[in-house]
Amino acid sequence: MPAPQTIWGIDIGRSALKAVRLRAAGDGKVELLAHDYIEHAKILSQPDADRDELISNALEKFLSRNDLSKDSVVVSVPGQHTLARFTKLPPVAPKKVPDIVRYEADQQIPFDMDEVIWDYQTFKKEDLPDIEVGIFAMKRELIREHLLHYEQASIEPILVQSGPLAIYNAAHFDGMLSEDTTIILDIGAENTDLIIATPESLWTRTIGVAGNTFTEALVKSFKLSFSKAENLKRTASSSKYSRQVFQAMRPIFADLVQELQRSIGFYSSTHREAEITKVIGLGNALKLPGLQKYLQQNLGLPVEKPEKFNKIADSSAASAPQFTDQLLSFAIPYGLAIQGLELGQVTTNLLPTELAKQVVWRRKKPTFAAAAACLLIAGGLIWFRQSADMSALASGGAGADRVSVSADKAVDIIERGPSGEESPLQAAKQVLQAGQALKRQLGQLAGEGDAEKQQAEELIEMQQNKAIIPRILHLVHDSVPQDAQAPAATDAEIRKALTEDATPRAERRQVFIRKFNIEWLADVSVMSDWDFNKIEAAAQDVVREVGDEEEEGVPGFFLRIFCETPNEGGSEFVYETFMKNLKEMGRQPGQPFYVNRVYLVDGQQVGAEEGGGESGLFSRRASRGTRSRDRESVYTRGPRSRSYGTGRETGSSEESEAVEFDQAEADMLDPLTGESIASDWRFEIVAEVFLENLPESATSDDSGGSADDEMDYDDEDER
Repeated sequence: MPAPQTIWGIDIGRSALKAVRLRAAGDGKVELLAHDYIEHAKILSQPDADRDELISNALEKFLSRNDLSKDSVVVSVPGQHTLARFTKLPPVAPKKVPDIVRYEADQQIPFDMDEVIWDYQTFKKEDLPDIEVGIFAMKRELIREHLLHYEQASIEPILVQSGPLAIYNAAHFDGMLSEDTTIILDIGAENTDLIIATPESLWTRTIGVAGNTFTEALVKSFKLSFSKAENLKRTASSSKYSRQVFQAMRPIFADLVQELQRSIGFYSSTHREAEITKVIGLGNALKLPGLQKYLQQNLGLPVEKPEKFNKIADSSAASAPQFTDQLLSFAIPYGLAIQGLELGQVTTNLLPTELAKQVVWRRKKPTFAAAAACLLIAGGLIWFRQSADMSALASGGAGADRVSVSADKAVDIIERGPSGEESPLQAAKQVLQAGQALKRQLGQLAGEGDAEKQQAEELIEMQQNKAIIPRILHLVHDSVPQDAQAPAATDAEIRKALTEDATPRAERRQVFIRKFNIEWLADVSVMSDWDFNKIEAAAQDVVREVGDEEEEGVPGFFLRIFCETPNEGGSEFVYETFMKNLKEMGRQPGQPFYVNRVYLVDGQQVGAEEGGGESGLFSRRASRGTRSRDRESVYTRGPRSRSYGTGRETGSSEESEAVEFDQAEADMLDPLTGESIASDWRFEIVAEVFLENLPESATSDDSGGSADDEMDYDDEDER
């Protein structure tokens, strides 16, 4: 079929309708004649969203602003609704390929072939005899459901293409692909389309982590409605709560990368010759601050965002703010229009055969069109009547006949039926509207009470575990150095015991607990990750971490222990005599809980002046310059590959979020002994307590050994 003069590519996504109108411009370029971006009032996947009504409203608004009477239309279907299978064929004669592919399709498609619409695309490199085939299929009922909205709007598409394949056509035509393998990511509202492409082939997979997943993480973390969480996500970079917002979304960042790495690993195992060199990012979700950098760091590949489409000729439409601002979301309609102009690399078409025949007949010459019209009238009257009735029912009687049904009236209609005074079509409309009204009410009620339910569940679980708290208190008490316990009960007895002890204050093996906080969490790892972020963003003064277990979704307690010691060993002494004891004693078999990780967060000498001397917990002494493996080293965690430096001073509150101690205390004396406490050390220690049995693979001494053995100096810190 000859390429039409102008083509509209229309993509109805979960958050907006996007469309572009193209015309071939010569010199391998196209001309952008028009474009449109219509955002839905609600995201289609929201619980209280009326999907059909939102799509109808978007198409109605689109048609009110654009004339399609002289143009052809190409539309997309979501990648998650499309089945994509790839297989290699042996070298065979071209005429045998269709039969072999048909057999492969029957084996690869897990549905009855009569239930699906399918097509295939062959890929072949000039220097290789093998032929790779992509088989793409979609269930008939899903295509009909998607095309029904266009049918109701009197839009007749000539071609239906999967979103990922449209993106490939756009990237291939626009010169985004290099000779090496390129990854294209389209991060939409509900799904992320991964396309691994070369100029001669492609491989695609849809991942269920996308923009809405980030929003749902904010809904859960901040107990917000979906719409408020979506607005918070979009304004995160300028919000005063940006740090908390990004921390709440951080697990989703990790989930997305994990899924991408799994898919890329599978592709690499089946295409060992592939050399992936870059990632092209598309979709408005990629505008989320920090996401591009996070993907780049964790995938180990440069991530590029197109700033323009290279093959679109310069014009006022191409430079319009709406087009340039939403460029990342226009890739699918751009690729659709490219295929409609017969410039695309992929030529598959998922338009149902019966609809494709209608399009062909309506584009014949007038004489043949008249004959076809007679045949259609004679043989298809019943079909058209049924189609019209089904369209009217599906639209809920849009327009003047639309019936408004309240939730209360809807119940009455469902239970008793319509009044009987209406025509059959109007009665059917009432029943349909009643069902839709109840569906909307169900969506509105679905999210109510979730916060209260979660709080109640947490309270119940906390009550069930409250007996463990005394055991945790005993554990902390028993972990303190035993010779630090004075053999006395009253102040006078303690004073006498200490003054009679000839041991100098700086050599006493004492650790005192000044304050102790315990917080129950449904997922202890949330607080742990938050604490890591706080430390990284502040002073980078986390020097030791005892234990390296990596758990997710485990309930338990988060402990914050504020302690002090007169021992001049400072951090070494606290680590060896208290922290290791806490970890080892907290991992004894048979307990209903175990201590997972223990961190030495911050500390300083009581008398250290701001910015002077060795005011920080681990200041850079002369011994650091010798590169000796002393106790001022860095512990690097394995699973998340984070390194925490130790070189910065923590005397200034602007440099660290550490516990601040009043400078006036430097002049205070020990209230019992009258000794100066200016050289005493004060620390903050945090620990995770998981409410589950100790895993068999873990042992109570996995944090044992000296600090020299397991905490090597990190050269990168010095650099």
